[in-house]
Amino acid sequence: MLIHKALKVNVIKFIKVAAVLCSKKGLKKLAAQLYDPSQSDERKAFSAALGVFLGIIPIWGFQTLSAIFLSVFFRLNKALVLIFSHISLPPLLPFVVFLSYKAGSFWVSDHNVNVAPAAKISGRNFSAHLLQYLWGSLTLAVVAAIIAGLITYAALKSANAIKQYRLAAASKREPTVSFAVVSGLLED
Repeated sequence: MLIHKALKVNVIKFIKVAAVLCSKKGLKKLAAQLYDPSQSDERKAFSAALGVFLGIIPIWGFQTLSAIFLSVFFRLNKALVLIFSHISLPPLLPFVVFLSYKAGSFWVSDHNVNVAPAAKISGRNFSAHLLQYLWGSLTLAVVAAIIAGLITYAALKSANAIKQYRLAAASKREPTVSFAVVSGLLED
């Protein structure tokens, strides 16, 4: 029952975030924060990594609140932290939980979990399964945050390189209108 209620709250939160982001004003604010030239690519990549980390660790109900608090505290890109912290929305939540549980098997030995994961979880083995999930979620959060940060950093650097290349190519081009227009004006 508790999981059903948490999923319902996450779906409502997803709809509200999507509605704000899809509005014209929301898109303009988001674009202004994403392309903020005063922030370095490293800071933006760290913002994405922190968002993914906070989205995966099991602090349900406090992920968005902690993302806002930490993005303000560390002076990060708030839009990126909030966007990336929504990695545990309902469509991805089963994958996050499954991968967290599987990653926890590296830390929690098999003799602590006496029953297969598909079997019923009783009071005896619940703490072992929970421990495996918690260790796995922390492991997955760190690994996914590092990967998200590196991918974001590479994407931002390549976007800047493409922008610089286009600016350099545009400055080398000759003006297309000047010679024909000027020669036509001189003849009159």
